[in-house]
Amino acid sequence: MNLLDSTYLQIFLGLLSALVLFLYAIENLSNELQNLASERFREIIGKLARNKYIGTLVGAVSTAVIHSSTAVTVISVVLVNTGIISFRNSLGIIFGSNIGTTITAQLALLNSPAIASILIILGFLLGLASKKFRLISKPIFFLGLILFTLNLLSSSIGPLKDNPEVMEMFGSLSSPLLAYLVGAGFTVLIHSSSITSGIVVILAVGGVIPIEVAIPLILGANIGSSVTALISSMRLNLYAKRVGVANFLFNLIGTVVFMIFLTPYVSFIQLLANNVGQQAALAHLFFNLFNTAIFLIFLKPFEKLVIALVKGQEEEILFRTKYINRDKKGNLEEKMEDIKKELVYSIENTIKIFQKAIATFYNPSRVTFMEIHKLETLNDFLDDEITEEIVSLADFKLSKKEAQKTVTLVKVSNTIEQLGDLGNDFSKVFERMHDLGIAPGDVNIEKLTDIYNELIRLFREIEQRIADPKEDELQAIKPREEEIYAQIREEFDAHVHTLQESEKYNGSVFVDAVSIIELSVSKVRDIRKLLLRQVRGFPE
Repeated sequence: MNLLDSTYLQIFLGLLSALVLFLYAIENLSNELQNLASERFREIIGKLARNKYIGTLVGAVSTAVIHSSTAVTVISVVLVNTGIISFRNSLGIIFGSNIGTTITAQLALLNSPAIASILIILGFLLGLASKKFRLISKPIFFLGLILFTLNLLSSSIGPLKDNPEVMEMFGSLSSPLLAYLVGAGFTVLIHSSSITSGIVVILAVGGVIPIEVAIPLILGANIGSSVTALISSMRLNLYAKRVGVANFLFNLIGTVVFMIFLTPYVSFIQLLANNVGQQAALAHLFFNLFNTAIFLIFLKPFEKLVIALVKGQEEEILFRTKYINRDKKGNLEEKMEDIKKELVYSIENTIKIFQKAIATFYNPSRVTFMEIHKLETLNDFLDDEITEEIVSLADFKLSKKEAQKTVTLVKVSNTIEQLGDLGNDFSKVFERMHDLGIAPGDVNIEKLTDIYNELIRLFREIEQRIADPKEDELQAIKPREEEIYAQIREEFDAHVHTLQESEKYNGSVFVDAVSIIELSVSKVRDIRKLLLRQVRGFPE
């Protein structure tokens, strides 16, 4: 007997190759669309997710486009971790992402080789056209390939429905709980409930599995899709963890409830359609619609449940301006006041960076270093937003003095951003200390803390002068700068002396940290001089 002529082997190879092509097409379509609209995609989510209903729609559409609720949920986790959206705003997105997964199940019913062929050919031809059309050529090609492979899968399983051994194997899934677990496990392996549901619908259309098995498989796929996001969130900040847990609970609670009422749900679905494939696709759609609607209604209690389960006092850092609002209309004076308030907020953010940085001397937490990096990135964001708002003031007819003030504010904003960078560098000094195993006892932390406290007081003083700078108050800051410089010179002299006296002394961490404080004082002095020049009427 020639093994290659075996009917079983041919069916197996046909199924396997079709499945490989299907996975390949799904993955590449997802990647192409994410690459095509990466920055724009995140920007849209950040703006629209503030409304839970629009956020739900964004989640549904995004998942329908890239064919992966796992990808959209993981992206949501990352967006929360980076502060682009809040934990609360992410809930609508993850609810909607489950609705978006139903598109693949509906595509599985679209048994049209002609449509698949047209899309594949069109995608190929657009790839040969101008660069403008090439951007959409691959998404179109891979969408056609998805439809083509779905048809190929459907054709490959045709002989199986008449095979008693195969039917017996799927008959072993007659236990709803076992089918539920198999659906969850398979989805965890392939990271996409969309793929699982598409395959289940094809099996149902081919008569390989009954609806009583198809529905638990699909429900299991929903819980399986949440595992990847849950795992990826565990290494991130508190709010990202809450997103991962929220997504898991959303699917777990929903699928368990539907499993409990599986028999009446099957009867309900059977009333809607006679074809088993259509029943499976509808079961997937109605479950996600109903589950999402219920959780949107009880959004606040669900949010409180997640917060109670994932406890923590970590601050949620969001990439948003506090006072500047592009949609807000106002006169020049009002705009200038908002900009000044935003500058004060930037200094408050900078102070937080330094506070968290000094804390890493005692507790080098990975989460703390992540928070510092996020705060420093927020400073960059605020600098960009402040600068853009100042540039927009050109729409007003500015006098020479007003124009000079805008230049001063830009420079002040840039300098505050540089202070944030120094705060980040301050934390890296202690990170390096722990990485190299330098004993904390080698660092004169008491003296370093004294100088650091003086710097924070200096920050507070300049912070109070930005909104309404006065010459006498700005001049009063200068002696404090000189005091810190004197302390630093004294400590550098002591460091040199200790180096000469002791061969075991390692003062590199102390020197690096004090040097950063010295640079920070210089930046504050630059801000003071800029404000002082403004108060004096910009003398030549």
